[in-house]
Amino acid sequence: MSGTVLALPSRDPRADRLRMLIRHEFLVEVFFPPPGHFLGQGRCLVGPCGHEGIAKGMCNMHRKRWRGAGSPADEAAWAADPTNSEIGWQDQVALCRVPGCPRPGGHANLCAPHAAAFMGFVYRGEPLGIDEFVMTAEPAQTRSAAPCTFPGCQFAVSDNGLCDGHRHRWQRVGRPSLTELPHILMERQQMGFPVRGLPPLARLEFQYLLQVRTDARRTRTLCGAWKRTVKLVAGAGVDSVRDREYDDWCRGLSKNSHAERGLMRDLLQALEELDGPKDEFERDVWRPSRLGYSYQEYRQAERIDFTAITQTWLREKAKLHTRQRMNNNSLRTLVGQLRSFRAFSRFLRECVPDRQDDPQVLDRPLLERYVSWQRMQTVSEKRSPRYGLPLKPSSVIATLSPLAVFLDNWHWRGWQPELSRQTRIYPEDYPIRPGLEANFIDEYLMEQIETEENIGLLAPMPRTIVLIARDEGMRIGEVLTLPPNCLKKTAAGRWALVHYKTKDQSWRSIPASALVVEAITAQRRRVRAAYDGNSPWLFPRTQQNPDGMLPVPYKTACGWLYKWLRQIDLVDHDGHPTRVKFHQFRHTLGTRMANAGVSGRTIREVLGHTSWEMQEHYSRISDETLRREYQEKYEVRFNLKGEAVRIRPDSNLEGIQWMAEQWGRRLHAVAGGWCGRHISRPCPKTAAEGCYECPDFQTDATFLPVHADTLRRTRMLQDQAAEAGRDRVAALNEKFAGTVTHLIERISDEEKESLARQLPAQRAATPTKESESA
Repeated sequence: MSGTVLALPSRDPRADRLRMLIRHEFLVEVFFPPPGHFLGQGRCLVGPCGHEGIAKGMCNMHRKRWRGAGSPADEAAWAADPTNSEIGWQDQVALCRVPGCPRPGGHANLCAPHAAAFMGFVYRGEPLGIDEFVMTAEPAQTRSAAPCTFPGCQFAVSDNGLCDGHRHRWQRVGRPSLTELPHILMERQQMGFPVRGLPPLARLEFQYLLQVRTDARRTRTLCGAWKRTVKLVAGAGVDSVRDREYDDWCRGLSKNSHAERGLMRDLLQALEELDGPKDEFERDVWRPSRLGYSYQEYRQAERIDFTAITQTWLREKAKLHTRQRMNNNSLRTLVGQLRSFRAFSRFLRECVPDRQDDPQVLDRPLLERYVSWQRMQTVSEKRSPRYGLPLKPSSVIATLSPLAVFLDNWHWRGWQPELSRQTRIYPEDYPIRPGLEANFIDEYLMEQIETEENIGLLAPMPRTIVLIARDEGMRIGEVLTLPPNCLKKTAAGRWALVHYKTKDQSWRSIPASALVVEAITAQRRRVRAAYDGNSPWLFPRTQQNPDGMLPVPYKTACGWLYKWLRQIDLVDHDGHPTRVKFHQFRHTLGTRMANAGVSGRTIREVLGHTSWEMQEHYSRISDETLRREYQEKYEVRFNLKGEAVRIRPDSNLEGIQWMAEQWGRRLHAVAGGWCGRHISRPCPKTAAEGCYECPDFQTDATFLPVHADTLRRTRMLQDQAAEAGRDRVAALNEKFAGTVTHLIERISDEEKESLARQLPAQRAATPTKESESA
């Protein structure tokens, strides 16, 4: 439901552009969000109530009434009780609370004379409750017989043409004209966003803000804060919000008016972007969403901001350089190189302030000064544990390298002014690059993290995220943007986890552990139930996301992790509280695989590294022919149920089977077959024969003698237990013997079938005597 469509303001270029952009649904005097609308989220739990549920699902008034009722445990039942629905200002008023009083109630549901008498007791400090006052007060007299002018009201007039009840409401809403009072009271009962009282241009600006916040789907908009902001602008005597700066508007707000400040900030930013150039590349702040990037690409880089580069010539050249490199560089790389330009801009302001606006200042001596200046810088981020310490050599290299590429591009493209050939940063200017740091998690910490008791403390969604990061070694950004259909099954029956790799902007697949498959399947069911299967993400954001179109933010996931680590009291060897980061799970998986003897090639495939340097960081083992030989084999194995597990390279996901095979054959020594257990989960068995009870156990015909010996010894133990009268032990051995017997029979049957398939082929290939004589 929406209000009346407003008449358009007079011809104005700014107003014309706004009218072209604002959708018809927002061009109303009061916008009432329809069901399911982003701005309409968070309604009060009490059905008929139209206010916002800002107090744990209820409006402030209903939450106060709930507490007054003794805070019933069943909030849903209390909210469904129709006697609790009516609250706040209704259109029509009721009788005064004093028994026998014929006048309508206003303040505290008392008529004007009784309200004045009660407030007199309050001001004098007399300890008299309202219930006691109502029981002792005498009924008041009606002063006039004329009916109240409010539509539908049958009470007598008190003053200003209204009865006591409607006059109190009229005073509280600012004494508007009596013709507007019914509409204003209706707005107070419903969750709406009015623009009444604003000049024509400012009205369009606020309507545009409603559309911007709806499309951005990021910030909750409170009706109360909206009305206070509109009232502030309406009383300022300006035609447009642009007529004042943000700080000027904030002076009229209290220090606790965070929502109102956010509305003014978003409105001014939206109008500033609207007034900027139409070509996104001509702006000083580029929005990747308008440059063709997908959400997976710009989720951690919502803007490419050049405003911190204060020198005009440097800013324009940096924008041109960034635009030219967009085709073969990721957005993350482009945003990262801006740190280099900002650092160089600050160097020019500090070291050559008199020549910073002249591009001719660029020469080799200046670059040598800049290299020395960089090495003297310290970490300025106060939240960093290295705050105040010198920059690491890797940080200096990351700052100098983009500037070196920028200068090379300047020379190559012949930009003006022309620079001397020596105006470059050479490899000798870089500090010595340190070796890669061992960033894996200590096994002492992993033992605390991986216990079932501690894992069980996580909520379902954070638990699934942690399991994927631990078992699959994916980057946390890739985990958070997984689609619901991220699991695929190979021809061999293994599960593959398909995800988007941000570094090379491609889709890839890796083997998925049984725990991860189970957790993802459950998470997918929860998401489908919550969003009717319409959410594109496996992990949709839990707040301000009614249709599931936004994934969990990176900071939210990290907050879940750190809160859980505090909950389980994660401590190091010295007993000091510590914490780990999501990316360390990735390095831990690589280290565990290297320690288990997995080849470096497999580690590189699983972790998705684009360079061999990271592969060598974990292991130098070379196994280049293993995958080719593996794919050339046709192999059949059996699990503990006797089911055939065929390993064939006849699928687009054959690499999943190969990588999983590399993990299992190197991880555990099993007497009767192979271990298919995931690398991240150590084997819980202490005896080799326990593998017959493990779902990850696999075997084939080469191990038939081992299985026959196991069956013989099991039958012997069964007979001995039966003779001694130990029925329980005999039953256990009989059950185990049945499992091994079924496994042997299944392997033998497969051998016979394989032999039967091979004989016709051999006969066809062997020439007969008749053919030889012919």
